Amino acid sequence: MSGSNRYARRLKLGRGSTLIALSAVAVLVLAACGGSSKNTNADAGSTGGGGSSTSSTPLTGAPIKTMTLAAVNYNGPNYANILTTAKLYEKWINAHGGIKGHPLEVTVCDEQGDPNKTAKCGRDAVANKAVAVIGSYTLNGDSILPELAAAKTSWFGICCAATGGELQNPIVQQLGSGGSYAGLTVKAVADGCKNIDLVLADTGASADLLTTIVKNALKSANGPELHARVLIPLTAQDYSAQVAQATDGTDCILGVIAESAWAPFLTAYASSGGTQRLYGPQGNLDQKIISKFPKDVTEGAVVVGSYSDLTLPVWADYNAAIKQYDAPKDQDYNSLGGLGTWAAYVAFNNIASTLTDPTDPAAFLAAAQVAKVDLKGMVAPVDFAAKFTGLGSTFLNDVNRTGTFDIVKDGKLVPFKDGAFYDFTNAMVGKPLAPENLPPAGQ
Repeated sequence: MSGSNRYARRLKLGRGSTLIALSAVAVLVLAACGGSSKNTNADAGSTGGGGSSTSSTPLTGAPIKTMTLAAVNYNGPNYANILTTAKLYEKWINAHGGIKGHPLEVTVCDEQGDPNKTAKCGRDAVANKAVAVIGSYTLNGDSILPELAAAKTSWFGICCAATGGELQNPIVQQLGSGGSYAGLTVKAVADGCKNIDLVLADTGASADLLTTIVKNALKSANGPELHARVLIPLTAQDYSAQVAQATDGTDCILGVIAESAWAPFLTAYASSGGTQRLYGPQGNLDQKIISKFPKDVTEGAVVVGSYSDLTLPVWADYNAAIKQYDAPKDQDYNSLGGLGTWAAYVAFNNIASTLTDPTDPAAFLAAAQVAKVDLKGMVAPVDFAAKFTGLGSTFLNDVNRTGTFDIVKDGKLVPFKDGAFYDFTNAMVGKPLAPENLPPAGQ
């Protein structure tokens, strides 16, 4: 087979939870919004970005306390890699001079998917005088925000808002991109896809909003109209019917699919003999899923992400920490959870290092709210003060709307164009894309 049709199998859907920028899940929830007049520029330097020399300088400052939380021990997706990465960064940075001479003291909290425990994590962070809660992910963000807001403590560097409050509350600094779905669509058009199906979880209004974004992106990239939308019931166990629908008359499939749903879906897809090229989001279509299937099942699949691939040089310190500190080998570090948490701590370090007192939560929050962060290719540069109003007032914290791509080759994720980032702001709202933001075709 040739063209798009030779890219064997891949589809996407989602059960309820998904570790991508699922902004659409909760855009109808509103929260207060504000800011600060102070301006901070935070660039990735030797403080956890690319430097690797060990420091012999004793860490004599007061500890800089932080917390990172995620759900691990519960009946749902396991984000142990988030907590592991936070502790890896603590060990790494303390072995390399700390933060402005202060040791970093990271507490991790398993909120177990329980909003009450999420709120307790927040209370514990405040009681422990945490400067910020960093690089976390939860479906219960609205449970922790009041605890942190009352103490003027930042919910910092999250990869992806999963609640409406996270998209609007001024204590939130989202580092990950809200442009993933638009990015998938634009790349599919660039690759020559003519008949595109969108497969996603049946989440009602949020699924409708996501569909609108995909249609906007098709218009923005001068692509075809959406061929069809395939909705997956949240309780589905067998995806054969949805696979049949999605492979009927299509050459490419876009999808919103939880990592936990990929295996059963790809099983049905492989059995169907589908040949569509598949497009999925970082953190869901990941190496763990890819490795479970024969190479031809996922060959040529395109993965769009907020963070560049772990194999690129900018992640040298993270790779070194994984190796040096014997990180568990059964966790995926080349994903939203791992990459996002490491990048969040590097960004935190760079902002905290500009402060007179990096142990003061209120001072850090004020600086973070207006910080410009450039992590030199881990993630696209962001300006936390530049709120996004292109889709109304419900996506204010989507300050990053870029994407970068991996292509599946011989069963492995491979960076596309050396991890180049493309701005999908216009694609989200249906306006024409500048040529530099239209990724080229190909692998």
